[in-house]
Amino acid sequence: MLTRLVALAVAAAVASRTVGAQIARTRDPSAAPMPAGGGIPRDAQHPYVGMWTGLRTMPMGAGEIRLQFNASATDGTYSGAMLFPNGGRAPHQKLTQSADGLTWESPNSGGGTWVYHVRLAARDSMVGTLVLRDAPPNLQPAPKGTLVLTRMASEKSK
Repeated sequence: MLTRLVALAVAAAVASRTVGAQIARTRDPSAAPMPAGGGIPRDAQHPYVGMWTGLRTMPMGAGEIRLQFNASATDGTYSGAMLFPNGGRAPHQKLTQSADGLTWESPNSGGGTWVYHVRLAARDSMVGTLVLRDAPPNLQPAPKGTLVLTRMASEKSK
């Protein structure tokens, strides 16, 4: 019994080191690290400003998504980006604000353009949709899905 417990403890220790090594190797050393919870303070004038995390769900599966939105100090227009676990960023293209929320585009590596639309569901949550516009023939019907996001708390808003 003691031998079995020691063997399990050694196996767990080796597995935890291996997992940690894998995570360290996946990050691009030249890229900025993905924020780990230090969100951007809430801005009453610009309700979408902040770091947002949530779930993107499509027929082929679901996965975590992180977004960042900022507002220009001069004219209040929004800019933003999708944040990746390896520290990479994909800036939002053609980001616009309307009474219905925010809409932006993101090129798809396999052809077509993802069109995202989000709106505030509450002060610190957003819901939205995404659809692949001009999808290539091998992706017909065009993939589409939903987003559910929550604002990441900043030190100021706690």
